[in-house]
Formats: sequence, structure tokens, C-alpha cells
Amino acid sequence: MLNRIITASVAKVILLVSVTLLTACGGGGNSSNTKPVPITPVPLEKACDDLNLTNEQECLTVDERSSIVYKPANQQSYNGIAIYLHGAPGTPSKVFDIFDGKSIADKYNLISIAPEGNGSDYQWDSNNTGNNGTNNDINFINALIDNVQASYEFSTQNVYILGYSAGGFMAYKLACEMPEKLTAIISLAGQYRGDTANCTTSTPLAIHHMHSSADLDVPFAGRQMGNIASVNDTIALWALKNGCSEESKLIEQAGVTNKSPITNTQQYLGCVKPVTLSTLLAVQHEDDYLSDKLLATFEYIFSQ
Repeated sequence: MLNRIITASVAKVILLVSVTLLTACGGGGNSSNTKPVPITPVPLEKACDDLNLTNEQECLTVDERSSIVYKPANQQSYNGIAIYLHGAPGTPSKVFDIFDGKSIADKYNLISIAPEGNGSDYQWDSNNTGNNGTNNDINFINALIDNVQASYEFSTQNVYILGYSAGGFMAYKLACEMPEKLTAIISLAGQYRGDTANCTTSTPLAIHHMHSSADLDVPFAGRQMGNIASVNDTIALWALKNGCSEESKLIEQAGVTNKSPITNTQQYLGCVKPVTLSTLLAVQHEDDYLSDKLLATFEYIFSQ
């Protein structure tokens, strides 16, 4: 019985020691040749505070931030990592549910992870200012990837970023700052922030964007407040980086909510890596998304 009782003070000490060990081992990116210490997910009852974990999920703490982790059962190795970035306001569990991280993990043998944002108004340092060398969120995502890759066996090193709203802003930030480490980004209702000239990478990256012309919170045409570029400018930026031609193919797909009649998906041709825009019809920014219909628009990404 005594073995099951852990006081709050002891739990805090354990968590502090874990974080200190992570920091000391250089889990912040690619600058060190020392391999990060493998992380053992913290059991459900010991951490993760208000992340609303299910019995199938685990908690992982890196750089003092907690993440929801789900991995398919009875697997010896995995095909990669899917990281879900939430909006502002938003929670890891919300974005995990919007995309149904469990189903994606099970279907494609991926480890699904939904981390906490940084607590700021936008939750992520996603604005592309051209002076991004000390971006704490870039360092955090790097550390998260490094430690998960060190903790589990992978058959491939695929890393997929799926962002919703402000999490989509951050997905594009990652595409600019660390594309060499990513396989693809998938953004729902969140485009590029900042002057597009500030994204100087020449590395192509698979991009799939989903956005509604009826979105009033994050307009398709962008907005000056928050330095949010238009969807068209966002897609044009990666069409250029990925060497796409001026031609595209239009595919009609099912709506992503019960009230949406159709999704018009535009696939750009001749690209080194795919660039695709799915225009959602009659969909609000906050809506009852159907995760299987969302997946139908971008599931080709997992076979690239």
C-alpha cells in the first residue's frame, strides 16, 4: 500500500530531476554529437496535469513541457513520428482529437505526440521575422524529436507536423527553420506568418494546407494583425521552393464536416515535393471536423 502513495512534494522532486537530466544531456537540437538520454514516458497518475489523458496515452516531459504520447500496441519499431500542434487558445488533447492522432498512429504505425505550447497569446513563436536563431519553440521541437527517436526503435525517420490554427502557423515556421528534419507539414486553418522573404530555406518540403473560404477567425486572405499571410501567398511560397510548374490538378473530395458539401483539392504539378491546397466549403474556424474526412485529403502524404 505504501508503495502506491507518492506525495506531491516527492513527485515534484522526481519531475525536477528528470527535467534537469534532460537539459544536461543536450536535448535541444543538432548542435551536440552526444545522443540524448532515452526518455521513459511518465505513467498516467504521476504527471501531465490537465492534459486529459486516456488510458491508452502516456505523458512525456521534455524541457519542462508535457506532451500526450500514443503509440500502437505490440510494435517493435515504428515508421515515424506525427506531432500535433494546438491552436490559441487550445490544448494538446483538442488538436489530437481533431486529427484523431490514435487512428493515424494505428493506421500508419506512427508515434503520435501532442505537446503543450509556450503559454503566450499565439502559444508558439511562429512569426517569421528573419532573426530566428534563438527561437525557443524550434529548440523545443528539436529536443522532442531527438528524445523520442532515442527512446524508440524506428524503421524510418519520418517526422510529420500537423497543426491547427496557431499550430498551423508554427508548422510553417518549422518548415522554414528545420525542413531537413521534417517529412511533411499538414496545416488546418493556419498559414504562414511574417514577410515571406524571411523564409530563406531552399530545402523543399511536402506541404498540405486545408482552409475554408468562410473562416472569419483566420481569414483565407490573411490579416494584418498577427502578420498572417494569405493562403495563396503561403502556397505560392512553397510552390516556388518545391519547383512546381504553373499547372495544377483539381480533385473534388468529400466535405470535412457534416454541413460542408465538398472539398476542392488543388494538387500542384511538377513539384520536387508535393504542394497541395484543400479549399473547404461552408466550414467555420471552430467546427465539428470529421477526422476521417480530413485524413482523406492528405493521407497520400504518408506514402511519400
